[in-house]
Amino acid sequence: MVIRPSQKADLHTMSRIYVQTWRDTYLSVLPYDYLFEMSAPTHEQAFVNQLDSNQFTSLVAEDAGRVIGFTTGGLERNGNNIYGGEIYTLYVLKNFQRQGIGGKLVSALAEQLNRIGIYSMLVRVLKRNPYRRFYIKMNGTYLKTEYQHLSGENLEVDVYGWLDTTLVNNKTTIP
Repeated sequence: MVIRPSQKADLHTMSRIYVQTWRDTYLSVLPYDYLFEMSAPTHEQAFVNQLDSNQFTSLVAEDAGRVIGFTTGGLERNGNNIYGGEIYTLYVLKNFQRQGIGGKLVSALAEQLNRIGIYSMLVRVLKRNPYRRFYIKMNGTYLKTEYQHLSGENLEVDVYGWLDTTLVNNKTTIP
């Protein structure tokens, strides 16, 4: 398995992974209609726009030439004074979860953020996401609960952070 910077050729697969993992993870959390109205082409265009930004980092996990997961991040988007970076997305195909791939992606993202002078970061994750404790395992500290309007509801979102991204577990060097 290799962690590497994403390329435009990866965006279609990334968008498919995004939609599939939302459906797998949130089937009992979000309305069925919302999940099945999600489309890979819509998310692919969003990834294209983000990839063109110089304030955005995107990495993929590749196994035997196949992208099986990805993460994106960059500057914290809500003006937090303490945490300069943010994990925007982290998705790994269901059949590859619980194998350390998510940890390697987060560690590699933290390393990339460090390279551009961002040494602290946070992540926002739906409170009803069954995998949110993963961030505690990665040495993230629970900071607070916020609310996000999604699918016609105000949903609770837990925020986890790292004051020092060198404290992220599972360090991985990427090319």
